[in-house]
Amino acid sequence: MIVSSPKEPQIKFRFFDDIYKPKIEKLPLLVNVDIDHGRKVLNTEAECDKYIALYGGHHFHKLYAAFPSTNFQYTEGKSIEIIDWGCGQAFATCVLMDYLIEKCISPKIELITLIEPSSIALWRGYSFVRQMLQPTFSNNSLITTLNKCIDNLNSSDLVSSSSNIKIHLFSNILDVENFDLNKLYQLIINSFSGFNRIICTSPYNNARNYRIDSFYNLFNDYSMVKNSFYSHEAIYKEIFYNKIKKFKISKIQRYERQFTIKL
Repeated sequence: MIVSSPKEPQIKFRFFDDIYKPKIEKLPLLVNVDIDHGRKVLNTEAECDKYIALYGGHHFHKLYAAFPSTNFQYTEGKSIEIIDWGCGQAFATCVLMDYLIEKCISPKIELITLIEPSSIALWRGYSFVRQMLQPTFSNNSLITTLNKCIDNLNSSDLVSSSSNIKIHLFSNILDVENFDLNKLYQLIINSFSGFNRIICTSPYNNARNYRIDSFYNLFNDYSMVKNSFYSHEAIYKEIFYNKIKKFKISKIQRYERQFTIKL
């Protein structure tokens, strides 16, 4: 008689342990890789690895602090779309899925749209998101990648269903001054009918945070904005410090706006 052993439970892939920390271990090999303090458009695997190691913790904690202000319990069992604008390596989408796993919230993720001008960062983001989807979320989730700058997008690039809940993620992108906020606003209102939750996070920067406020005000003038939330309070979380080669609790500055609009 053959006795089969019980199936091993599949291990959930998580952002902090499975994406962020392994890249920190590579830092000694990346000393000569220049990413211009995180401002460079990434062109190589090594540049992508160094960006994650140096800045992945900041992204993770800012997003994790933001997500409780959206009632994601509302999405339980419902069909959602995630649109990650200027996604880089798709940290925002990965951390959102990590958050949903942590809180035991299980929406039906129908579609994920990743938008990014760097082809290598976009491909890496696609790979990370695919790993994050398993085994918690459906194999049927569709991931669409758009290798474009935001200003070059048009409505025909974007696929959406009016019956799905749309979650728009703007992580460290709205403060970048090389695209037109009015054009982006028009693109959203013309492409995403139905329920939209828009989550905008950024480092705190007095010179550029006005762009997040301007973006919010475009929708606020539409007179249908609900459940808005604003914060510029710093958080204190553990991140890796390359100079001392250790994790330590650090002050992370942030600027955040969230709101809901039905189009």
